[in-house]
Amino acid sequence: MSTRSRHEARWTDERSTASGRLPRNQWWVLPLLLVALALVLFVAWRVYNGVGTVTYEVRQCQQPLTEDSSWGEVQSAGCDPADVGEMPDSMLLMRGEEPVEPDRTEGAVLAWDGWAVNSPEHSVQLRLEDPAETIVVAEPTNQRIRTGLSGDTADVRWGGFIGGRGPTEYWVLITPSSP
Repeated sequence: MSTRSRHEARWTDERSTASGRLPRNQWWVLPLLLVALALVLFVAWRVYNGVGTVTYEVRQCQQPLTEDSSWGEVQSAGCDPADVGEMPDSMLLMRGEEPVEPDRTEGAVLAWDGWAVNSPEHSVQLRLEDPAETIVVAEPTNQRIRTGLSGDTADVRWGGFIGGRGPTEYWVLITPSSP
């Protein structure tokens, strides 16, 4: 009697027996691959969206600024850090239509952890006690004004679209209304 390999046809000889290993199912490989794929997709999403801590420093200015103001005008406007004591409840970042409160407050700085910096749905909403003349959002690292916020008729509720692909540090420059 002769032996044949598993890949040989059965009709070679009726009396021959097959040699070699039976195929084994490696069932545990599929869940392992799915977990690895999910991990890679999560890490890629975090890198692509630039997930990190975003900070907004609130500053009160002596002169009004607009979206078209230069960085020299920002420096000469006399913008000093303002204590935000009660402001955490009144300054929110918007993730689409979902308001997100700051994770922590340190002096004039409000911080949001785990924020997708490169997300295109980044906007800000402020509610002030006293009316403001203008509010602009600036990028101190790039030394430019990013956007001007628009207010309601009483100038106490302000909001605007910040946009994506920006830095992680912003200044909110508030010019109070003159009495």
